[in-house]
Amino acid sequence: MSYNHQAIPTPESLVTTHEETRAGFLSIALEKNRVSDPFVKNALAFKSMVAHTHSPEELLAIPQVRPFLITAAGLSEKSLAYLDERDQTMAIQELIDKFLKPAGKAYIDEATFRYLLIKGDAVGGTMRNKIGALGQERLIRGIYSSMNVRGLCCHRLLSSSSRWTAVDQNAPEAEKNVKALHWINEKGERLLVFNARIPTVNKNVDLCLFSGAREDYQQGKIVCQDKRAIMFGELKGGIDPAGADEHWKTGNSALNRIRSSFANAGFPSILTSFIGAAIQRSMAVEIFDQLRDGTLANAANLTNHNQLIEYCNWLIEL
Repeated sequence: MSYNHQAIPTPESLVTTHEETRAGFLSIALEKNRVSDPFVKNALAFKSMVAHTHSPEELLAIPQVRPFLITAAGLSEKSLAYLDERDQTMAIQELIDKFLKPAGKAYIDEATFRYLLIKGDAVGGTMRNKIGALGQERLIRGIYSSMNVRGLCCHRLLSSSSRWTAVDQNAPEAEKNVKALHWINEKGERLLVFNARIPTVNKNVDLCLFSGAREDYQQGKIVCQDKRAIMFGELKGGIDPAGADEHWKTGNSALNRIRSSFANAGFPSILTSFIGAAIQRSMAVEIFDQLRDGTLANAANLTNHNQLIEYCNWLIEL
């Protein structure tokens, strides 16, 4: 299927601008502060609850702060399944003997800093997942906007539910935690499934568009029906330019695998697309060349509104 990419006239038009990179980093920083805020509040609560103590040994006698101390001692929630109360107490005692006592009168601050350091690692893991989710949410919001202009009705399936609901596309946060979308265009019913394992490829794919009704997804059979597959896409929401080329290499490799797997299964005309937030000059040339020769059916820079909406319009009409 050929497509006229009006919003992508040149390879340079795909490249993420300095302004968009800056805006992306600021957005991630704000989100990181939001995610980490409960841990900061926990630390402040701990300091208030132990302010009356005079030595680190007294902390062990306060059961209310034991979970806090367990974390400050370096024990993860996963590790607690393998450690009994005595093991946990030993870890806290090690914390007290080796770090809190040497800190002298600053033992409360020392425990607080160590708790925040451990939780900072957890925030990092959460943010790695969140960055991908933010990219998906931006795409979904673009889909909603395109549908709203057209007056199309859309249903969504949330990650925490097995029930389809009609989307209020103007509602705040309607794009969050979406597992699949359903709509009807001139060609029939469409299902867009996010991050689904496709048996033919034997891998998870970010964007999976099928011809099918909502019931087809509920039965869990749609991903196995190659004849209903329309398009598969890779979505890379990371904004860091340093990782852009690697994201493209990974995404391009995945798309090649999809095309070859479906060709071997007797479906050589399967469509593929790529959306990225961080697109540098070298990869932009490769993406543009693939658009021109038809290897990629479509592509977009997630930070470029015109490209995003053009992509969403194309997706809705497939």
